[in-house]
Amino acid sequence: MLVLNSHYDNKVRTTPHQRDNIEIKVSGDYQKIPSDKRISIVLQAGNIKAAIPCLELARTLFLHNVHLTRTALRPNGLRGMANVDRSGKETIIKFHKMSDYPLTNLSSHSACQHLRWLLLNPDAKKSFNSIYQCLRQGEQRNWLFNFTPPPLKDWRFSFAGQYDSADPTLFHVEEIKRVYTPYFSYDKKVSIFHPNKKELIPIEPTNGRRPEVNRSDPDPLLDFKATPALNRKHDVVSEDGFRFVCGTNNDVKVLPGADQTRVIPNINMDKTPTPDTSGVGHGTAAGSAQELDWAINRADDEDNPLEEPEEAAPTDNFQIFERVIKRLMALDDYTHISTQCLSMPIPNNGSQIYKNKATHLPRTYHCAYFSYQDLPLVIIEVDISDLNDKHKLGSRLFGFSESGKKGLMQVMKACAEKGVHWDAVVNKSHCSIVVEIKHPFRTKKVDGKTVCRTNSEYEDAWVEALRRAVENASPR
Repeated sequence: MLVLNSHYDNKVRTTPHQRDNIEIKVSGDYQKIPSDKRISIVLQAGNIKAAIPCLELARTLFLHNVHLTRTALRPNGLRGMANVDRSGKETIIKFHKMSDYPLTNLSSHSACQHLRWLLLNPDAKKSFNSIYQCLRQGEQRNWLFNFTPPPLKDWRFSFAGQYDSADPTLFHVEEIKRVYTPYFSYDKKVSIFHPNKKELIPIEPTNGRRPEVNRSDPDPLLDFKATPALNRKHDVVSEDGFRFVCGTNNDVKVLPGADQTRVIPNINMDKTPTPDTSGVGHGTAAGSAQELDWAINRADDEDNPLEEPEEAAPTDNFQIFERVIKRLMALDDYTHISTQCLSMPIPNNGSQIYKNKATHLPRTYHCAYFSYQDLPLVIIEVDISDLNDKHKLGSRLFGFSESGKKGLMQVMKACAEKGVHWDAVVNKSHCSIVVEIKHPFRTKKVDGKTVCRTNSEYEDAWVEALRRAVENASPR
């Protein structure tokens, strides 16, 4: 769903002018006010009245992605998407096999909480289904979007918009930034089952040769004339800036799917990706583009914290890393804080490269926290010893521009979602210092001949590479 009064360049949204921001708590019943151009919902909060376009309110209450939007405009509504099984000790939301609700949403805490509210709260279900009912009842030649909102008293909203020039108590809402629902009590635990969810298990190729694929375009051009293809990856776009906060402390569990084995191909990182396009609508056999999977309320933020870093059992590679860091910390102006072995976070986009091929467990990464001349820094080394030599991933030196722990979680989540490759955009947004540290070669030249370095020589070269990176990154 596009946002009224916004401009779009490809898939990037901007607002054309400065706006005021307010937060209100609704103190009474809403009013519905029709006009020739649109229907507005007016909320009262003390002396302030907020006029919201009906379509904007529905967008932020219900139409969080194209799949929910399609569902709202179908005769069978939510019944055609999923049913609710209340027969056991826990309630299970079961998606139908033909449902087009995307698996990517089930990796989002926010999206799962919204589903729980939408399918289990009677007021929410009734309001959602009113969208199709109002569409059927509409008699205007020029269709005006309409629906019946749920009771909104005691809800809180954050708005962006402008005060009326003639009435300083009237606020014209252009965009809803946050929705806070009142507490919704439900006495059972809730789980979600999607029949298309699979637990992928990486296996080795039977012929010993792992297939190689080229990188896909990370940002395809949106083309409204393009037809999406079946069985192609989706162009996943999770728009930031909006959050639907459910008034509940109960988590929603996504049930695991059936095991599915697959040979994970090597990704050719040397070749430039071929420019691609994405289109809107369902994939078809005759299509060629990626299907756009656009959503709001899917990028978990401070309301739903990222997965905490989890310590893991040290690997052989960690022992080498630990020795190298210990030698680096013995140099002047270095102060060691800690060295940890941690597990890669689970990506939200279904990428399976985050798992070690040998153990099928999340791969490990090693963090050294220290300061150089009182500048706090972190060196991160990801263990990719199970991957083909063509998978390149050097160490990184980071200076986080915010909380080190939060920055680490964001950076490693992005790395996992990028198929265990560093995400330069995310790194730049969370770090004041980002330095690539290439691993030293295992060989060296002696009298024109290539010979293997000893373990001690290799560690010497690694310490020197880290030292140069740290001292070149620090302000003079």
